[in-house]
Amino acid sequence: MSPRDARRLDGRFRIRQAALADLPELARVRARAWWPGCDENAPSPNLCDADIDRVARQWLGEAQRGGYYWGVVDSRVPADQGVVWVGVAHARAACEEGAPAPLELAVLHLLEVARGSGIADRLLQMAIGDAPAYLWLQVDNPRAAAFLGRHGFRPDGVTRPAGSVPAGRSETRLVRD
Repeated sequence: MSPRDARRLDGRFRIRQAALADLPELARVRARAWWPGCDENAPSPNLCDADIDRVARQWLGEAQRGGYYWGVVDSRVPADQGVVWVGVAHARAACEEGAPAPLELAVLHLLEVARGSGIADRLLQMAIGDAPAYLWLQVDNPRAAAFLGRHGFRPDGVTRPAGSVPAGRSETRLVRD
């Protein structure tokens, strides 16, 4: 067994449904995964904090309307140190005009520590199963594009400016039938 395969099978990471109280920390995970440097050492921590607060409020509203968020926990951290979140996923009914599928994978982010562990496959399965779905992906994210391609997602040729920080980036839509 290769070291990579051993890491994939070690059971270090667990997926669990997030509670409302978990959403601010999961929004921080999203920011750190999506916008490297968005932590205590960020060049503009106020911008980071404003984005995290905005996302947490949005997610709280969606969860209060019945949405589910799934979090990835690092199970090697002792219980007395609290929960250490390293990933998050969320899917919802398509809300865009002319959406190419009935389900949108709105959130799927992992911190570097969990990448390559195999937990992303399980997190994607938990969030959308094998359902037809679509998502928006930053154009400059080849690792995520390769991962999603392995799960049947293909670009449909539609792009748009990224909806949040960092500014100036664009997103492409990926669809799975």
